[in-house]
Amino acid sequence: MSTNGFTFANPTYTADNFFTYSAGDLAGDSNITQLAVLEAIPAPRVNPPVFDLGSVLPAAAVAQIAASGRLVFHSVGDTGGIVRAEPQLAVSDAMAADITGKTYATGQPAFFFHLGDVVYYFGQEQYYPEQFYDPYRNYDAPIFAIPGNHDGVMYKNEPIPYSLQPFVDNFCTPTPVQSAPSFSRTTMTQPGAYFVLTAPFSRIIGLYSNTSEISGVLGNSTTIGEDQVTFLTQQLAAALAARQADPQNLNPQALIIAVHHPPFTGSSQHFPSAAMLAQIDTCCKQAGIWPDLVLSGHAHLYERYTRTMKADGRQIPYVVAGNGGYYNLSKMKLNAAGKKPKPGQHTEPDGQGNTISLDQYNETDFGFLRITVSATTILVESLGVSGTPTTTTPGTPIPPPIVIDSFSVNLSSHTIGAAVAKTKAKRPAKPQPPRKKGR
Repeated sequence: MSTNGFTFANPTYTADNFFTYSAGDLAGDSNITQLAVLEAIPAPRVNPPVFDLGSVLPAAAVAQIAASGRLVFHSVGDTGGIVRAEPQLAVSDAMAADITGKTYATGQPAFFFHLGDVVYYFGQEQYYPEQFYDPYRNYDAPIFAIPGNHDGVMYKNEPIPYSLQPFVDNFCTPTPVQSAPSFSRTTMTQPGAYFVLTAPFSRIIGLYSNTSEISGVLGNSTTIGEDQVTFLTQQLAAALAARQADPQNLNPQALIIAVHHPPFTGSSQHFPSAAMLAQIDTCCKQAGIWPDLVLSGHAHLYERYTRTMKADGRQIPYVVAGNGGYYNLSKMKLNAAGKKPKPGQHTEPDGQGNTISLDQYNETDFGFLRITVSATTILVESLGVSGTPTTTTPGTPIPPPIVIDSFSVNLSSHTIGAAVAKTKAKRPAKPQPPRKKGR
């Protein structure tokens, strides 16, 4: 598909290229120590940094999505296939297959919203072909992204003038241009590292939570500044104003916040970002509106939490989807008795008078989210795949992913529907080593 000056997939379906990073690059990157500082956020290219799906897809496509009565899109984070490419390729193959043979009327995903950590370890430009353009060469749809900490973190003497330059060069260019030789996908034209994407039935606010491995932050009075916090408050207020100006709900828009660091996680390798959550909450209170769904990555597993708000009883789902292909999946923390939490049986206060409940998690399967938004509901499906890609030959059928978890959000009552029972992914009994190919 090539529209509005963009090109997405390569014109001819191609098989996976199994590759190895040069031993020197990998060893060098593994030994690099990043600077333990927060980095300034590049100023948005456009103010306010808001753009519509219609600036990327043609008007006819957007009209078809609206006429279908639903917007379907993919989302996941932490995809960079450093060390071992197979998990990322398996996920990207399954996502590309989920588009093939469908129309918007039959549930074709309109885009992929990436939750950050596109390229490991330090977001270097040199790894974009291998960790981004190659895996998604068959993905025939736009890819939007917020940066993760690995996309913006710097190391001493890194040969770029500012943090996030490679991300900006690939996702925030004024016009779509071909960036990676041998790949057709053009750059994306997001207005900034943080931005709003409007589309039929949805308004997605994408935030950048900076470079810390420990916890996220949206702004401060020194290094980062408060521009992003101001932006969030203003855009939340704009979302509320749009709803108030549409009393008959003729143009319904679910409000989704996407941020790389998770407000809640039980990962043994990562931490919840309570201070960042407090910043988001403050903006929501000032604007007078709460999100219908919050998406995050960073922790390399799937988790779903329900936050029940004391003020009105509304339920907000917080989903962690960091199982997009980074080779090292996280495990859940053990309690004092050496046991893992049981989904549906673990509830605790969030420190602000609300309650947070762990509804589901999966620490064994790579995968992605398939999100369907209509005028009345959001349906979120967590789909799991085998960690071994299957498209070594063009045209080879790809086994459908299994449903790890699914739930719905009622946009009127602000309640969450019952989840589908967890299904374990089937794995090959004896996985064969991948066939290596050159470009």
